[in-house]
Amino acid sequence: MQPDLNNSSLFEVYKSLFDYNHDGCYALDMDGNFIVFNEEAVAITGYTTDEAMEMNFVSIIHDDYVEETIKHFKWVTRGERERFETVILRKGTGERVNLMITAVPIKVGDEILGIVGCAQDITEKKELEALVRGQNRILKMMAKGADFQEVLDEIVFFIESFTDGAHCSILIADQEGMKLHHGSSPHLPPVYNAAVDGMPIGPTAGSCGTAAFFKKSVVVTDIENDPLWEHYRELALHYDLKACWSSPVFDDDQRVIGTFGMYYCRTRSPREKDRKIIEKATDLTSLVIQHYRAKEKIDFMAYHDALTGLANRRRFDERVQNAIAETNLEQEEKMSLMFLDLDRFKYVNDSLGHSIGDRLLVHVSDKLKDCLGDGDLFSRQGGDEFTILLEHTTKEKAEAVARNILKALEEPFAIDGTDIFISTSIGMSFYPDDGEEVDMLLSKADVAMYQAKKQGRNNYQMYDVLLDRKAFERLQIENELRKALERNEFALHYQPIVNLCKNEIKGAEALIRWQNERVGHVSPDQFIPIAEETGLIIPIGEWVLKTSLLQLKDWHSNGMDGLTISVNLSIRQFYQPDLIPMIKETIELAGVEPRFLTIEITESMTMDVEKASVILHELKELGVNISIDDFGTGYSSLSYLKRFPIDHLKIDRCFVKDIADNKSDENIATTIILMAHNLGLSVIAEGVETEDQLGVLKQHRCNEAQGYHFSKPVPGEEFPGIKVPS
Repeated sequence: MQPDLNNSSLFEVYKSLFDYNHDGCYALDMDGNFIVFNEEAVAITGYTTDEAMEMNFVSIIHDDYVEETIKHFKWVTRGERERFETVILRKGTGERVNLMITAVPIKVGDEILGIVGCAQDITEKKELEALVRGQNRILKMMAKGADFQEVLDEIVFFIESFTDGAHCSILIADQEGMKLHHGSSPHLPPVYNAAVDGMPIGPTAGSCGTAAFFKKSVVVTDIENDPLWEHYRELALHYDLKACWSSPVFDDDQRVIGTFGMYYCRTRSPREKDRKIIEKATDLTSLVIQHYRAKEKIDFMAYHDALTGLANRRRFDERVQNAIAETNLEQEEKMSLMFLDLDRFKYVNDSLGHSIGDRLLVHVSDKLKDCLGDGDLFSRQGGDEFTILLEHTTKEKAEAVARNILKALEEPFAIDGTDIFISTSIGMSFYPDDGEEVDMLLSKADVAMYQAKKQGRNNYQMYDVLLDRKAFERLQIENELRKALERNEFALHYQPIVNLCKNEIKGAEALIRWQNERVGHVSPDQFIPIAEETGLIIPIGEWVLKTSLLQLKDWHSNGMDGLTISVNLSIRQFYQPDLIPMIKETIELAGVEPRFLTIEITESMTMDVEKASVILHELKELGVNISIDDFGTGYSSLSYLKRFPIDHLKIDRCFVKDIADNKSDENIATTIILMAHNLGLSVIAEGVETEDQLGVLKQHRCNEAQGYHFSKPVPGEEFPGIKVPS
């Protein structure tokens, strides 16, 4: 007679065994359906016994663990005994629960009728192990000297992995304790991060500013209706941020040095587990901030002048050495060293005293810093001698800096009611023209400075004022460029733009090439800036547009209908008065529909927002598409994305290059793609060279791509033969 697993006597045996077990106990039939489910199993899973009796075990397993768990189930149904880990989702909360499963077959005679086993909740143990591992990983990063930003990001990623879908944020308090500045929040929208950067510390400043002000945790479960969020509510809700819990981060003296916040896209309150995670997050964040602030202070003392706060000789020499190692000698831009000596400073010291002299040095330092760019290094060598490093500059730019310095010192400095007039003499040397070592470059700049003093002080002199080889080459390129159009020396190559969803060529970008009999092949990086400066870019740009549209017409006539063409505009073209009529006339002459033309501009061309907006809307009225090229490398404000009629964003190749290996680059690209899609824009990735890069882009739903993985730019007649890799 067939044994009956569900008869009452057997059921009573199982019931007494299961009901009083400290672990979750269960039994399954051969199909994986629950047939016994004790009270501890109910507590672990959140499902009642009656609910479980209607379920298959697969339905409660986390998606990532289903395949492996089914494999163990099958082994047990074949007679094996199994002990393994899996993860389920608790009913109602969706919370992950880690389980250690013990499973054995139910046998009656030689026949296997099902499975019986125990489930031990090991979630707390697994989380503790993960917490220790993560904390050790962050401590190791600090010990190895990892970048501060990298460590803060790692804390955020680490803590987020223990939350129920939270987006975490670290804000850092300024030295005055008045504002909170962005530290890390890689999963919050960049526009939101920018808006809260500099948030005041106050009694009604959202969750974070309020937590820092009152020095205690602030839990806002419903941003939409909480008065603390009056000033940030609209922005938060725009990005679907519905709840925010924030805790202050203290230093060892109990001063607030930052906050750690958790944002949720739904209204919710913290559980006890969440409070423990936040406590761990604030402790770890405090340790990291204090460590890097102490390190920063020590580094500052080692590399800066005690009086002025400027870089010292040691810092200057190291920076110049690095700059020399990184300078590309093929670039037109150079590196310049300036040597400054204040004129008649000894007279100030002797007549007014060293105290006044020191204060004058501080005032001079502060004023001259305003004459320099963010990347320039200003150093005090000692006494009244200063040096300046200008990277990626030209002699013309260096001269402009020198003139600004001289002009800045025309106004007197008022110290203790006395007006003190001071001027400076400046000498300049250039790498590699005047030397390839720091000492040699400084020595020659020093010589040039003394030449300036000999010529009456309050002026600047270059060590070498002769026309150098690169300047001569530039002049030669300019002369040949003026004749290139009439000699038909330009050609266009076309690089395919591939639709990643359909895996087919959607369009082409037109790229100009120049081959000259005297100077040979000249790269666009060399001649485009010259064309821009001389105004030759206007006729060249018109030629590019006309030629590319005629090529497009030819492709359409030969069966490649639907193909689009992308043409780059330079800033000088973009602001030329007759741009719109010229484009309209060229489109009509070529006989193509405007919708097949995409005009590409760069972010920097949109800095004059009002004027750029007028031009772009006029372009859209023509019916053409507009693409922002090299996105992420130029103009920092993103407000134009809402104001301008843009169709596409092109992710710059510098973010694509390491996208498969560098998490930061992947995060940047992902952020751009998500932001663009939220704004209704399509995204094109430039510089795709490998299958791995392409895989990451497809994973994040990038719309289109171009690069050597598909094809290098080719002449128009070769373009129809390009095959997209499958």
